[in-house]
Amino acid sequence: MTVTRNLLGAFALGAALAIPHLAFAQYGGQGLGSALSSNPMSHQGNVKPGVDDMQGSASEETPFKVIKDVKLGLKDADPATRISELERLRYLQDPEVNQILTGSMSDPDVRVKVKAIDILGAREANDAVTPMSTMLFLRSTEPIVKLHLVAALGRIGDAQGALPVMQYLGEDQDERGRGTAVFALGEIGSDKAVPLLNAVVAQDQSPMVRRLAKEALEKVSGEMPTERAKTVASNTSKDNEPTDQKLAKLREMDKKMSDLER
Repeated sequence: MTVTRNLLGAFALGAALAIPHLAFAQYGGQGLGSALSSNPMSHQGNVKPGVDDMQGSASEETPFKVIKDVKLGLKDADPATRISELERLRYLQDPEVNQILTGSMSDPDVRVKVKAIDILGAREANDAVTPMSTMLFLRSTEPIVKLHLVAALGRIGDAQGALPVMQYLGEDQDERGRGTAVFALGEIGSDKAVPLLNAVVAQDQSPMVRRLAKEALEKVSGEMPTERAKTVASNTSKDNEPTDQKLAKLREMDKKMSDLER
């Protein structure tokens, strides 16, 4: 109970400032924080094709070896070790990776669950949408985990995730939870969410949530680009950058991410 109260207390701190910056944090912005950041989008990051090549050239480990080592490490009793092992899978392009991450959503430690969910969101793993949606409405799922599930479903952007997020939005009484949900619905872009988003704009007591709902409606209608579209456009504009410079920047980014999470 003490751990739960501490986690919820940490979430309450600075909530009004966190949600408006979800887009920046989710799509590669700063503020990664700890494994249980009050900003569920902050761990999504960007998983780009070819980054796994950079990882492989740095470590000279084959995907098979990494996966074998990770499976062994996930049996460790220390949650910190299991979190570190999951992080090794973030950029690895192998069909088995998402299965391992999905399995880790059932880890007994909430920090490990959150790490697995966040990485799946960063990988835009469509095959994780169904288990995430199911987990979102289990009574045993912790509130903090639900918040990260909603953020990840928005990051993935699969239309199948719209209804679970809509249901969560209708049930959650927390301002941050509602803000994260309407942001996620904007990223998913399903027309099914329009009536609910209109209701939020008209009735929600939070000015911040109402503003995010308006932006979500603009994303659904195509008047405003999603953060995913912005990222794609940004990456396209950098295609002429020399490969060695790209890899150097990626290594630098990864080092900063690792330092911030310590």
